[in-house]
Amino acid sequence: MRSYLFIICLLLTCIGAQAQFNSYVKNLEAAVQLFDKSQTKENYELVYSKMEEISKQAPNEWLPAYYASIIKARMALKKMGNPDALADQAIQWLNYTKSKHNSDEVLCLESLVYSSKMSINPVFRWKAYEARINKPLEQAMALNKNNPRSYILKANIIYKMPILFGGGCADARPLIQKAKIIFDTQKEEFNIMPHWGRPLLNDLMKACPID
Repeated sequence: MRSYLFIICLLLTCIGAQAQFNSYVKNLEAAVQLFDKSQTKENYELVYSKMEEISKQAPNEWLPAYYASIIKARMALKKMGNPDALADQAIQWLNYTKSKHNSDEVLCLESLVYSSKMSINPVFRWKAYEARINKPLEQAMALNKNNPRSYILKANIIYKMPILFGGGCADARPLIQKAKIIFDTQKEEFNIMPHWGRPLLNDLMKACPID
């Protein structure tokens, strides 16, 4: 009798855990769809609040914290508030993400986050943040040669650098080309996993046309 009760309790626990996970995925899917469409400060603030709430509900999952960090970094880059404070929040979410997960996607996030901090005053901050921006991208490329985001971010950095220091379109084009090839060969479908980067790639291709 006790064994039957144990089995029933175990089944109920598994069913409850599965229902909770399904709810997490559903809520995250809706939030990621909003993230993909975000353009304005109000859009980003709304989707950030959703990611923050999902992260509280599922503290062991890394994706809500990952997206929360990207949102704050983008807001810092777009000057949607106090950029230093926004970048600092992005760093906090990055550290939380890293405590839960490590991959090429998180390394790309790390580079993006510190780029947002550096961009506030690039003349004075580049030397302090250069390694924190470039090293994660090198590691990401080594881990996964088929992640277009690492090439896009690297190309964007090079494109914006002065030609005197090795920047400009000439050195950015091979990376832009590589990112385009990867995106073109990937099946385009919605997924809660990181899939951002196409708009930035399109902007780079306009600035630095490729054959």
